[in-house]
Amino acid sequence: MPEVAAPPARSEARGAATAPMMRAEGITLRFGGVTALSEVSFEVGASEIHAIIGPNGAGKSCALNCLNGFNVPQLGSLFFGEKEITGLAPHRIARLGVGRTFQGLQLFAGLTVVDNLLTGRHMHMKTGALQASAPPRARQVKPSVR
Repeated sequence: MPEVAAPPARSEARGAATAPMMRAEGITLRFGGVTALSEVSFEVGASEIHAIIGPNGAGKSCALNCLNGFNVPQLGSLFFGEKEITGLAPHRIARLGVGRTFQGLQLFAGLTVVDNLLTGRHMHMKTGALQASAPPRARQVKPSVR
Protein backbone atom coordinates (compact mmCIF):
# COMPACT_ATOMS: atom_id res chain seq x y z
CA MET A 1 0.00 0.00 0.00
CA PRO A 2 1.35 3.48 -0.71
CA GLU A 3 2.10 5.50 2.34
CA VAL A 4 0.10 8.67 2.18
CA ALA A 5 1.03 11.44 4.55
CA ALA A 6 -1.78 13.40 6.12
CA PRO A 7 -2.66 16.32 3.88
CA PRO A 8 -1.19 19.62 5.02
CA ALA A 9 -3.49 22.13 6.64
CA ARG A 10 -5.26 24.35 4.13
CA SER A 11 -2.91 27.07 3.00
CA GLU A 12 -3.63 30.60 4.11
CA ALA A 13 -3.37 31.69 0.46
CA ARG A 14 -6.08 29.25 -0.58
CA GLY A 15 -8.36 30.08 2.32
CA ALA A 16 -10.69 27.85 4.29
CA ALA A 17 -13.69 28.62 2.06
CA THR A 18 -12.10 27.43 -1.18
CA ALA A 19 -12.76 23.79 -2.05
CA PRO A 20 -9.82 21.71 -3.30
CA MET A 21 -9.73 20.98 -7.04
CA MET A 22 -9.38 17.22 -6.45
CA ARG A 23 -10.23 15.29 -3.29
CA ALA A 24 -10.23 11.64 -2.29
CA GLU A 25 -11.91 10.63 0.97
CA GLY A 26 -11.18 7.18 2.38
CA ILE A 27 -11.01 5.33 -0.92
CA THR A 28 -10.56 1.57 -0.74
CA LEU A 29 -10.04 -0.51 -3.87
CA ARG A 30 -9.95 -4.31 -3.85
CA PHE A 31 -9.34 -6.87 -6.58
CA GLY A 32 -10.65 -10.14 -5.22
CA GLY A 33 -8.73 -10.76 -2.00
CA VAL A 34 -6.06 -8.16 -2.77
CA THR A 35 -6.50 -4.69 -1.29
CA ALA A 36 -4.79 -2.22 -3.61
CA LEU A 37 -5.86 0.93 -1.72
CA SER A 38 -6.99 1.10 1.90
CA GLU A 39 -8.73 4.24 3.17
CA VAL A 40 -6.61 6.64 1.09
CA SER A 41 -7.42 10.33 1.49
CA PHE A 42 -5.81 13.43 -0.02
CA GLU A 43 -6.65 16.74 -1.59
CA VAL A 44 -5.05 18.91 -4.24
CA GLY A 45 -5.75 22.62 -4.39
CA ALA A 46 -5.81 24.91 -7.40
CA SER A 47 -2.30 25.65 -8.71
CA GLU A 48 -0.77 22.93 -6.51
CA ILE A 49 1.39 20.12 -7.85
CA HIS A 50 1.55 16.79 -6.03
CA ALA A 51 3.36 13.54 -6.73
CA ILE A 52 2.37 9.98 -5.90
CA ILE A 53 5.52 7.96 -5.29
CA GLY A 54 6.16 4.44 -4.10
CA PRO A 55 7.56 1.07 -5.12
CA ASN A 56 6.06 -1.17 -7.79
CA GLY A 57 2.75 -2.59 -6.62
CA ALA A 58 2.16 0.16 -4.07
CA GLY A 59 -1.13 1.30 -5.63
CA LYS A 60 -0.05 4.48 -7.43
CA SER A 61 -1.73 3.57 -10.71
CA CYS A 62 -4.79 2.30 -8.85
CA ALA A 63 -5.18 5.71 -7.18
CA LEU A 64 -4.94 7.50 -10.54
CA ASN A 65 -7.31 4.99 -12.14
CA CYS A 66 -9.89 5.78 -9.47
CA LEU A 67 -9.53 9.52 -10.09
CA ASN A 68 -10.21 9.16 -13.80
CA GLY A 69 -12.92 6.52 -13.51
CA PHE A 70 -11.02 3.50 -14.87
CA ASN A 71 -11.53 1.83 -11.49
CA VAL A 72 -14.37 2.46 -9.03
CA PRO A 73 -13.43 2.18 -5.35
CA GLN A 74 -15.57 -0.09 -3.19
CA LEU A 75 -15.46 2.49 -0.37
CA GLY A 76 -14.89 6.21 -0.18
CA SER A 77 -15.64 9.21 -2.35
CA LEU A 78 -13.86 11.19 -5.07
CA PHE A 79 -14.52 14.84 -5.88
CA PHE A 80 -13.46 17.20 -8.65
CA GLY A 81 -14.16 20.66 -7.31
CA GLU A 82 -17.51 20.38 -5.54
CA LYS A 83 -18.80 17.59 -7.83
CA GLU A 84 -18.66 14.00 -6.66
CA ILE A 85 -17.18 11.87 -9.45
CA THR A 86 -17.17 8.47 -7.71
CA GLY A 87 -18.54 5.91 -10.18
CA LEU A 88 -18.82 8.28 -13.15
CA ALA A 89 -17.73 6.85 -16.51
CA PRO A 90 -14.21 7.88 -17.59
CA HIS A 91 -15.50 9.94 -20.54
CA ARG A 92 -17.78 11.94 -18.22
CA ILE A 93 -14.90 12.64 -15.83
CA ALA A 94 -12.72 13.67 -18.78
CA ARG A 95 -15.41 16.11 -19.96
CA LEU A 96 -15.20 17.80 -16.56
CA GLY A 97 -11.51 18.48 -17.23
CA VAL A 98 -9.70 15.57 -15.60
CA GLY A 99 -6.98 14.25 -17.87
CA ARG A 100 -4.33 11.61 -17.57
CA THR A 101 -1.20 10.65 -19.43
CA PHE A 102 0.37 7.23 -19.35
CA GLN A 103 3.99 6.23 -18.92
CA GLY A 104 4.19 4.42 -22.25
CA LEU A 105 4.21 7.58 -24.32
CA GLN A 106 3.80 6.83 -28.01
CA LEU A 107 3.96 9.64 -30.52
CA PHE A 108 2.74 9.56 -34.09
CA ALA A 109 5.97 9.75 -36.13
CA GLY A 110 4.35 11.49 -39.11
CA LEU A 111 2.77 14.27 -37.05
CA THR A 112 4.17 17.54 -35.73
CA VAL A 113 4.45 18.19 -31.99
CA VAL A 114 1.29 20.31 -32.13
CA ASP A 115 -0.61 17.61 -34.03
CA ASN A 116 0.46 15.01 -31.44
CA LEU A 117 -0.80 17.26 -28.66
CA LEU A 118 -4.08 17.85 -30.45
CA THR A 119 -4.78 14.11 -30.62
CA GLY A 120 -5.41 14.23 -26.88
CA ARG A 121 -7.75 17.19 -27.23
CA HIS A 122 -10.19 15.51 -29.61
CA MET A 123 -12.98 15.15 -27.06
CA HIS A 124 -13.14 18.93 -26.56
CA MET A 125 -13.59 19.64 -30.26
CA LYS A 126 -16.98 20.51 -31.70
CA THR A 127 -16.37 18.66 -34.98
CA GLY A 128 -14.89 15.31 -35.84
CA ALA A 129 -11.42 15.03 -37.37
CA LEU A 130 -12.75 14.23 -40.84
CA GLN A 131 -15.30 17.03 -40.78
CA ALA A 132 -12.72 19.56 -39.53
CA SER A 133 -10.27 18.63 -42.29
CA ALA A 134 -12.88 18.95 -45.07
CA PRO A 135 -12.96 22.12 -47.17
CA PRO A 136 -15.52 24.66 -45.88
CA ARG A 137 -17.90 24.04 -48.82
CA ALA A 138 -17.98 20.29 -48.11
CA ARG A 139 -18.91 20.98 -44.47
CA GLN A 140 -22.00 22.93 -45.58
CA VAL A 141 -23.44 20.18 -47.77
CA LYS A 142 -26.11 18.25 -45.93
CA PRO A 143 -27.22 14.87 -47.22
CA SER A 144 -30.81 14.75 -48.43
CA VAL A 145 -33.11 12.07 -47.11
CA ARG A 146 -35.23 10.39 -49.77
